[in-house]
Amino acid sequence: MFEELRTFVEVAESKNFTRTAQKLNFSQPTVSQQVKKVEIFFGGTSLLTRSAVSRQIELTEAGEAVYRCAKKVLGTLEDTFGELDQIRHSAAVQRLEIGASMTIGDHMLPRVLAAFCGRYPDVRAGVLVGNTREVCDALEDGRIDVGLIEGRDIPHSFQRTDFYTDHLVLAASPALAVELGDASPGRLGKVLWITREQGSGTEQYLDSFISSNHIRVENRIEYNSNFAIKEVVKQGLGVCFLSRLVMLDELRSGELVELPVRSSYTRDFSYILPNDRPLPDPAGAFLDLLGEVCATFSGG
Repeated sequence: MFEELRTFVEVAESKNFTRTAQKLNFSQPTVSQQVKKVEIFFGGTSLLTRSAVSRQIELTEAGEAVYRCAKKVLGTLEDTFGELDQIRHSAAVQRLEIGASMTIGDHMLPRVLAAFCGRYPDVRAGVLVGNTREVCDALEDGRIDVGLIEGRDIPHSFQRTDFYTDHLVLAASPALAVELGDASPGRLGKVLWITREQGSGTEQYLDSFISSNHIRVENRIEYNSNFAIKEVVKQGLGVCFLSRLVMLDELRSGELVELPVRSSYTRDFSYILPNDRPLPDPAGAFLDLLGEVCATFSGG
C-alpha cells in the first residue's frame, strides 16, 4: 500500500493523472489502478472527482482526509528509512580505540595517527591518553583495542611486543647544572626532584635509576604531566628524569641541560593486546604502520 499511497498523494497534488504518470514513470492506467486500490482499501469510498469547470482532478471530503493522513504516513516511513540507513552506515564504519601512555601519546602518537588516518580514512579512531596503569586498566576493561605503554610493571596479563627504544635523560636548568657540577649522588640527593606520579612508566624507571646510582632523594614533587615537569625544571627549581623525546626541543635550545650519568639509560616502548579478545581488523593495520613511522623517530 506504500506505493499506492504515494501515487494517490501525487495525483492529489498535481491534480492530473497524466502528469503524475510522467513524474513516477508509470503508465496512466497504472496510476488509475493504484488510486482505485486506495479507494477500495478505505471501504470503496470515492476520493477523487473531476471538476466540471476546470476538468482538473479534485479531492472529495473523504479524499482530503485520506490525503492529510497519507502525507503523515509517508513522512513517517521516509524518516524510518532514513534512520535505518544511518544505522547501516554506522555499523559499516570501522572503529579503532587506542590507549597510550603520556610520553607516547603526546610525542609519538600524533605522527602515527596522521599517517594512519591518511591511509585509512574510513576508520574512526579514538584515543585515550593516561599513565601506563590507566592504559592497562582500559585494555583490561575492553575500553580500548590496543595499548601503547612505556612501563614494565603492568597490573594485568597481556600480549606484549616492544616497538621502540627510548632514551631517558637526567636534566636541569643551565644554572642548576653549573651548581651541581659533576652531579654526584650526594648532590643529587639534596636537590628537589620533579617526578611523574605513581603508576607512570617513567616513574618506574626513575626509581630504578635512583636505586642503581645510590641516590638518597630527600625531597620530590610529583606531577601527572611531562609538560608541567619541564616548565618547573626550566625555572631552576629541581631536576627531572624524562624521555629525551619529551625534552628534545629544550635540550637543543639550551633551556635544559643534560646532566652526566654513569651510563646511558634506555627503555622499550611496547604495545599490549588482550589475550581473550579478537583483534579488530584496523588494529593490525595500525600496528604495522606504528613500526614504520617509529623508525623515523630520533631521540638524539
